[in-house]
Order: sequence, then structure tokens, then C-alpha cells
Amino acid sequence: MPFLLFLFFSLTSLHAYSTADIQADYKAQNYERVCKNNGSFIHKDATSEEILTMIGDACARVDSLNPLATITKTLLLSPKSRESASYFMTLLLQKKLIYQFMHDGVNLKNLRLPQTDHVLSIVFEHLVLNNYEKKEDKIIITTQTMQYHLWLSNDTPKRVYIDEYSNNVRVKQHWYL
Repeated sequence: MPFLLFLFFSLTSLHAYSTADIQADYKAQNYERVCKNNGSFIHKDATSEEILTMIGDACARVDSLNPLATITKTLLLSPKSRESASYFMTLLLQKKLIYQFMHDGVNLKNLRLPQTDHVLSIVFEHLVLNNYEKKEDKIIITTQTMQYHLWLSNDTPKRVYIDEYSNNVRVKQHWYL
């Protein structure tokens, strides 16, 4: 029996997702895989801030923002790590404020947060500046290159959807709780 346990743990560790796997997947832009296979690195192997930053960036790119809260707590040692932590927290705060805006009509006019190229930052900035129009149950934001439609789902809890349009064709859809 002890031999079987040893064999089981040896075989499972051979297939464990490693830092080399994260780096290779990140470089290959397999962001979904990097974000989904992050558990042990975020919770117990959080020794490499570079790896945690890669995981956080991958999660931000695929709109899986919940892991960012845990990652930011450990990004402390270098200026680059602290900058990444600020970026991740900015996205989380913008997500929550947009959620409140859509659900509760919270006024965002006096808020200023760092701007990024993430869709949440783009949308947030336009909401703060009151650069949108309301059509039926949607908020429409128009920029020079894109149009963003914000709307609430009908399920419980309601999700905030952000649809990105280019030339009247939806090119991407994001949703947030």
C-alpha cells in the first residue's frame, strides 16, 4: 500500500503544471490555460512575483478577474510587482463600480482612477465623463474605433455585459459579476 501511494504521488507530480509550463503558455499567449492552472502558485507556491504577474496578466486578458485579489496581496517586492498589483486592483475596482453603476445608478462623475487599455478602463472612463447615451435598457459608448454596449442579464444575480462592436458587428463579449 505505501508503494502504491508513492507511485500515485510520483505520477501526479510528473503532470503538475510547472513554472516552465506557465512561462511557455504565457509566451504562446495561451492565457486561458495559464489562468485556469494557477491554483497552487497563487495559494502556496507564491514565491515568484514574475510568475504571479504572468498569471495575473493572463487572468486579466481572459476576464477572469477574481484571482487578481489574491495575487495582489503578494506582489510587494519590486516596483514592477507593485505596479502590476495596482493595475490588477484598478481593474477589480472598475469592475465593481461599473456593476454598481448598472445596478444602482451610482454616480461615477467625481471618480478618477488610473487608465489602462483594458475594456473595463475604457468603459469606466467614458462613464465618469458622462460620454454615453442610454437607449432602452442599454448604455452605448461610442469611440473612434469601437462601440460598447453595456446591459444587464435577466438571470440572478444579474451580470453586467459589455459587448464590443466594430462596424456594427459584435467582435467580443465580456461579462462580469
